[in-house]
Amino acid sequence: MKLWKRLALGFALATMIAAPAIADETQGVTDDTIKIGIIGPMTGSAAIFGKSVFGLEALYKQANDNGGINGRKIELVREDSACDPSRGIAAAKKLMAQDKVFMIHGAACSGVALAMKPEIVKDGIPYVIMSAASAAISTPAERNIFHPVPTTVTVANTMVDFVMSRGDITKVAVVAHSDEWGKSNRDPAVARLKEEYGLDPIVDLTLERGQTDATPQVLQVRESGAQAVIGMLYPAEMAIFLRDSFKYGVRPPTFGNMAISLNDARDRVGNPEAASNLFAFSPFAHATDSEEMKEWAALINKYYPDERVENFSYLGMGGTVAVIEALKRAGRDLTRQSFIDAMNDIKDFDTGILSANLTFSPEDHVGLRGGAMSRLGEGGILVLKTWAE
Repeated sequence: MKLWKRLALGFALATMIAAPAIADETQGVTDDTIKIGIIGPMTGSAAIFGKSVFGLEALYKQANDNGGINGRKIELVREDSACDPSRGIAAAKKLMAQDKVFMIHGAACSGVALAMKPEIVKDGIPYVIMSAASAAISTPAERNIFHPVPTTVTVANTMVDFVMSRGDITKVAVVAHSDEWGKSNRDPAVARLKEEYGLDPIVDLTLERGQTDATPQVLQVRESGAQAVIGMLYPAEMAIFLRDSFKYGVRPPTFGNMAISLNDARDRVGNPEAASNLFAFSPFAHATDSEEMKEWAALINKYYPDERVENFSYLGMGGTVAVIEALKRAGRDLTRQSFIDAMNDIKDFDTGILSANLTFSPEDHVGLRGGAMSRLGEGGILVLKTWAE
């Protein structure tokens, strides 16, 4: 009897231990709903990035209006990270433990995504990046993390290749933040300059986040004779750099990464001429003010009529199209693993909005490896593959 009791007790304990793992596979899934957690910077100095939330939420709401996915409607739970890593961690923990979502779709700030990553990996919850770009988020690949937007490596390579496509550039200045996000953009750009073109930056400068004066950096750029400036900066600091460059008559073309919106930069500077030499990385197939993008803008405004749509609004939409496709492919018997398997089966997938098709595999969760540059022209925003266009 004692042996029987020990065996019975051991079986009960094993069942109790195994049960949460089984439950976790379908956590957030009911007969008629799929609960998805959304994380974005809705407040704070980087709230401009929070516009991505409205784009992806609009697509999920459209899916619901079209009958849902395999008989289930999407239930959204949104959390504000304020672009603060500690708040991002708290948001992720809340969504996983309290709200018990099936998956998380979010993060616009790389520092937040990287801070959340250990908890995400530990839990095993499917996690799709909204618009954060640091390559360290998804490289090396983690089983449950998918990156459907250009990483900082893709962005940096595109920027450098574009600058050098003019053919006569020998002096390139680099200005970047010193935080993890800044380094993740700056380091691959400097490496690309060296390895592909045999150049070191003529000056390699730091402009910290929160600084309100870029005079020292601007004067060093002027002294260097730089023909182009690669600016790995957040929107507020890019505007300050452009403002002070114009003030001191330093006008080499300036190239911003995916964090920069041309219209937003022009408005922040308050002087269209100061932003006239600005280029920005574009992850989209078409200019954001083009006819092709109007249907996406109309979709956002259908659900958020008061929202001003610009390039950040679209950043999460390509990934959302892929998520919806993977949920469909996973079928009615939806689990974490079936969704992850469906994401890994996304191959050469045209989202209709991104600059290149998405491809994932179990070994590589960087889905997008292409982009272009854009600038403000007389007729609106121009998307360019080379500087000569």
